[in-house]
Amino acid sequence: MTAAEPVTPGPAASAPFHLATLDVARLVAAEIEGSCLDPHRPLPSPTPRERLASNAAIFTSGGSAPRDIWIETALGARINGVLAETGASLDLLDLCSMTCNAVLGINDPWVKLKQTAFLLSAHPHYLPARIGSDLYYRVADRILRSMSDFGGPGDFVINLRQCNGSDAVELALHAAWKAADSPERRQLATFEGSYHGESIVASLICQDDSSEGSGRALIEQVDNVTSFPSPNCDDGGYLSPRTLATLAALECDGDRYFAVIIEPIQWRNSVHTIPLEFLRQLREICTRKSICLIFDEVQNAFGYTGTMFFAQNSGVCPDIIATGKALTSGHGALAIVIAKSRYQDIEPPFGGKTNSGDMLSFVAVDAVMDRLVGMDPAEAGALPAWLPADLTAELRTGLLATVYPHTAAMLDTLVRDLQQRFPTLIGAASGLGLIRGMKMLEANGEASGWLAAKAAQICLRHGVYVRRAGSALYLKPCLTTSAHDFETARDRLGRTFDELLQLRGVR
Repeated sequence: MTAAEPVTPGPAASAPFHLATLDVARLVAAEIEGSCLDPHRPLPSPTPRERLASNAAIFTSGGSAPRDIWIETALGARINGVLAETGASLDLLDLCSMTCNAVLGINDPWVKLKQTAFLLSAHPHYLPARIGSDLYYRVADRILRSMSDFGGPGDFVINLRQCNGSDAVELALHAAWKAADSPERRQLATFEGSYHGESIVASLICQDDSSEGSGRALIEQVDNVTSFPSPNCDDGGYLSPRTLATLAALECDGDRYFAVIIEPIQWRNSVHTIPLEFLRQLREICTRKSICLIFDEVQNAFGYTGTMFFAQNSGVCPDIIATGKALTSGHGALAIVIAKSRYQDIEPPFGGKTNSGDMLSFVAVDAVMDRLVGMDPAEAGALPAWLPADLTAELRTGLLATVYPHTAAMLDTLVRDLQQRFPTLIGAASGLGLIRGMKMLEANGEASGWLAAKAAQICLRHGVYVRRAGSALYLKPCLTTSAHDFETARDRLGRTFDELLQLRGVR
């Protein structure tokens, strides 16, 4: 397929629409129009340029400061805003799920409908950990059913009380540590190139990579963490010698380890996918040696590889899964830990978090699961008649079964076309499903983190949001990205790479 040929999308999601366009929602919107509740009412404030000029006083870290783009409206993968410096309008295409969390895109109507209905009800929007709710248990049961292929009822437990992925990772480690309960089992195995979050514990078990702006927090190092080389295959497709050496070391010294934690897809490591054969052998060793195997799925769970969790995709089941981000598709902060029942005990106070009863986040997870795997038939039978027919059909079947294969195929086509057009700039593709990396190459063929960072900057100017991931551009489109969006991405990325080639030539 050439760059000029259209992508054949096959079945696709219905065109996204703002909730306010529904007649029933317009009734409410009409009553608040012109009041202080009107979301379109301009706020008395400085201009975007003046706002961003105050960053130096408000933000002490460049990583947390807003940049030069001001967002006004958004729908699906399309974002409308302005460039703060010039005030020029900007049509931005989101190819990174708003930094890895909006699997349904922005303003998904079903998630917003469910949250709106909950807000209009008399249900409390927050509950402390000691007070229960049917919604809490409903969400837990639905998530646990995703792991039903790997055991029967009671084989897994779940904790939904986490704020973010770093919390979930830390809780998983606490659970594994408690279960080991042995002074001889105090070693943790991690892998170079992994990223597990920004908390103190998470930063201590990550490889320090100053090029990504990460570093140690308060404590320089710990002496019970072994960082093994990132598992890979040789040119023949077999596990490399150093990867086999890692397995041999864990087999030999396994009695010293309480856990192994691994990202199935190491996004910061140029979106490197861990070989499936390694995960299979690692699972066998962890079982023989009674080591807790933890999958950090903060980046790839809830739909990005075609299933709710990587375990379903790979057939390799860890003892604990830690995940977050896409749970709410950007409609709330929540992370979870799913564990085999032997890892259910956690020493206080580590098991509870302040946001344990953020009910709107639970509403969002429930709605996201409706969208991804489909509703219960009895509930689907009670869908409102005023919903668009396409959305009703999607809620009956789920996007993973119908839309995911075609969105992933369109992403594959985009990457392949760009590789063919820029063979000296774009190296081998990496990743899996909707999580992909395009490695940036210097003129001599070496991978270049500098070019990847520069490409991400230029992409914004051309109206594409992507991220740098090591020496690669990180692509992670939402499920509802359309064929037209991918055509737009091809054009804008092409202009970005044309400009990047010129910069590389004069560097």
